[in-house]
Amino acid sequence: MNNQIQWAYAYNQWKYSWQDFARVEDNLRALKVTSACGFRALELCGGTGPWNPLGRPESIASNFGSAAKFKLALQDCGIDAISSTFYDPTLLSFEELHHGLAPTRTTDHAVILATARLHAEFLAEVGGSCLVVRPFPAFAAEGALDAARIQAAADCWNAVGAMTRALGLHTVLHIDALSALRTTEELDRLLGMTDSACVNLAFDTAELTIAGHDVVDLYRGFHARVRHFHFKDALAIDTLGEYRLPNAERAMILAGGKRKIRRWFSEMGTPEGLVDFPSLLRVMKELGYTGWIIVESDKGPQPAASGMMLNGWYLQRVLKPLLA
Repeated sequence: MNNQIQWAYAYNQWKYSWQDFARVEDNLRALKVTSACGFRALELCGGTGPWNPLGRPESIASNFGSAAKFKLALQDCGIDAISSTFYDPTLLSFEELHHGLAPTRTTDHAVILATARLHAEFLAEVGGSCLVVRPFPAFAAEGALDAARIQAAADCWNAVGAMTRALGLHTVLHIDALSALRTTEELDRLLGMTDSACVNLAFDTAELTIAGHDVVDLYRGFHARVRHFHFKDALAIDTLGEYRLPNAERAMILAGGKRKIRRWFSEMGTPEGLVDFPSLLRVMKELGYTGWIIVESDKGPQPAASGMMLNGWYLQRVLKPLLA
């Protein structure tokens, strides 16, 4: 791992789907915007289907020719490095022919490991460092966890972690606001079951805040296992336990839930934002964090204007001076 903090941007803000953002030239244009906003490194987001040019190693090879040629195309757009790849096994995959896998089911482990290997081998080839994974399904799909299912998930990620370690990478677990894993006690139990040499945490400031955690206090408690960060702000906390709602991703996050929350996530520095980024960064500096911080614009209305540009301004004018 690099011995200093490095900054990258999460590519998931560019909302490609079956109907739009499927052309390679649109993706290259987005990469140029990313660079123009001051971000010279990228976290890729795993996806599925030929309409997702950067979502699978096979798609990248088909569209760019090879990993080496892909890196050259990134450099032409002003992107110097790939930091990481985000892989969510709970999403459907046309390539692996499933509607979503659960790390809590041992029967799904072989496919999860094989798919993770595809992303990890490509990530190693382009010089990345972390495979970021969603370690549990949403609570609405999985329900409350018991010790056996936490152990099953730990076994899954230990196998993935051993694979990524052999490639010179690290596996980091990204706990989201809707996750079946909810409490610090469950998190502590999970970490006790995983190998710290190759499996640790990706800390997402907004997701954890929405789930009701104080991210500064939580980081102090778990800092020894945190190897990766996602920085985005949160505008509300799930005080009604709406993570339990069926299809909470749509009913709560997109539709706003019972309180009709217009946006749960926002760019850093929003006046109504709940994340104290300066305090968190000071604690990270105090405790000696080194590695990547991925700035993110999750579900913003205008990716460049409301996300990257404002996040870029906040990074340059507020956060980087704190590290000087």
